[in-house]
Amino acid sequence: MQRERRVMPGGCELSPLRYGGNVFPMKSLIPHSVQLLSLAFAIGLPAAPTIKPLFDKATKLEADTTVVTGEALITRIGDRVRDRHAREKQFKAYDHFLSFYWEERTLGIEIIDRVARGGKDITVNITALTELDDPNFRCFFRGINTVAEYHHNGIAKPVGDNQYTATIRHNSAEGRALRMGDRMEFELSPFLADPRNGRTAYYGTTFLYVIGTGIVPWHGEGERLESVPLPASALLGGGTTLPVQYSNEPAHRFKQMAGNISPVSAQPFVLGRRLHHTDFGNGKHSEQPNPPYNEQAGKLGPQYVARSCIACHVNNGRALPTEIGSPMHQSVIKLAPKAGLGVALQPQSVKSPPEATASLAGWDMIMGKYADGSPYTLRKPRYAFDGEQPGQFSVRLTPQLVGLGLLEAIPESVILARADVDDDDGDGISGRPQIVPDPETGQPRLGRFGHKAGQAHLRHQIAVALNSDMGVTTAVLPKPDGSAKAQAPELADPDLRVLTRYISTLGVSARRNLEDPEALRGEKLFSLASCDKCHVRRVRTSAFHPLAELRSQAIEPFTDLLLHDLGPGLADTLGEHAASGSEWRTAPLWSIGLTDGVSGGEAYLHDGRARSLAEAILWHGGEAKAARELFRKMSAVDRATLIRFLKSL
Repeated sequence: MQRERRVMPGGCELSPLRYGGNVFPMKSLIPHSVQLLSLAFAIGLPAAPTIKPLFDKATKLEADTTVVTGEALITRIGDRVRDRHAREKQFKAYDHFLSFYWEERTLGIEIIDRVARGGKDITVNITALTELDDPNFRCFFRGINTVAEYHHNGIAKPVGDNQYTATIRHNSAEGRALRMGDRMEFELSPFLADPRNGRTAYYGTTFLYVIGTGIVPWHGEGERLESVPLPASALLGGGTTLPVQYSNEPAHRFKQMAGNISPVSAQPFVLGRRLHHTDFGNGKHSEQPNPPYNEQAGKLGPQYVARSCIACHVNNGRALPTEIGSPMHQSVIKLAPKAGLGVALQPQSVKSPPEATASLAGWDMIMGKYADGSPYTLRKPRYAFDGEQPGQFSVRLTPQLVGLGLLEAIPESVILARADVDDDDGDGISGRPQIVPDPETGQPRLGRFGHKAGQAHLRHQIAVALNSDMGVTTAVLPKPDGSAKAQAPELADPDLRVLTRYISTLGVSARRNLEDPEALRGEKLFSLASCDKCHVRRVRTSAFHPLAELRSQAIEPFTDLLLHDLGPGLADTLGEHAASGSEWRTAPLWSIGLTDGVSGGEAYLHDGRARSLAEAILWHGGEAKAARELFRKMSAVDRATLIRFLKSL
């Protein structure tokens, strides 16, 4: 057993414990009570704790969405109603959600492809939540007179309560029998016969079905944008990857159902979305006109940061720093334990004065130069507090939400295989896993969510946010932040489950600019600079995740989900579990190129200090110093080329 001494920024002296090939950093301050278990893992056991996987062979699995029988390839997918069509950029009305989207407005679609097994036809079965009025089924895109024109237009016939069917026997685009490999784009119009609320006429999602293969993400080619499958290199989210957006709605890109969403997830998705957009004070929906969710009103606080999930996670994207002098209501300020405060500063209150308030006091500007002499300026935030003065704190801006279900589905063994605590390979990179206690079972888990990998399970990450950010208790965390007394859960467990499923099944956008030579050269520079040592590109999800759409997916998140010491420049004075102030979990890079359109601006790193991707790279130190220096020493053309690659993700 061996100890070595380190001093954290702010003067907190730590003595990491090395034992059994593992390193367990010790901190002088424990941010919250659950960390005591992490500490016990480090010093109280004869060997390093055995991490309990989230999912294994004993996990109960939902039914596969693709099944091969002796007679057919069967594919099942969920859908929702839409306002307009996928290629209509002038209306900007395809990706947004209409009023009452959670009522009777999701569908299950089953495709029975007999051609795939030597047959001659395809049957499409539709299951709705309410009676439909002659639902229209269109397939084989034409796009000559309108961008929503199809060669085949027919009515799906009723075959039971809220069940409809259509059978396709010919490739009507080419006037011949169906063949393996035919691209059958299709779209459904689920006209509602007698809805409880809202209008009756809607369109559906534009899907591309390849006969013999299944549903695939697509992009348009040629003047008419004829749908063709995206290449494998574009599928950052595997089967969850979304088709390319042509409806000119950049702000809605992170709000979409996974491209392979299962029928059993479609309705929970929209129910969870409604919760995500609900003000827990008055029940009001963030998108109007929509009625209030009265059952959720009155749960806010008493102390809180924001009134709803969407208030911080605007458009499900990264939050931007506030203006100088303005209150920080889209930031979580993590705290060390102090009388009267919990694990996060809550600057707003339902009735009484808030426990404290925080504002952005200004920016300290740091001048630097690239190796070619070109200047750059970095900025570091300064904060002001009114009321309780936290001695140690960490400011965290909300990250984007897409792909989190896939990160949860990565097997622990895959993540642990990349850990190199002692830098045995001598490359200067020593990523290590964060071990955290399960708040429901107490079992040691592998942390993966949050800027310091403080939570292992997406359900727990959401429960933490509800508790510390909105003051809403759950069965996971029944004690309000800062209180030692448990209370009855305010958000029922079924509600937490649909909210978790909503976040889990958000679609990941496809990689873009796949034929851009500069973006492709930038990808090589990314590797030459060793950025991919931490931002690991490829991984496969577990076969044991309960949700079918997340299982066994080949994904490209560009993260190893490990902790890395990024040096004093990015450090704050507060650790989390076993992570020191300078250690951060590798941030995923998928969809990072869409930040400006989704968030309305660019801000990167945990506190949003970086105004561009170049600034984010220049802030990297510690284990990433060598990669940063390689970037800093590149020519201006090469730097721009590397950034062009990142913007394609």
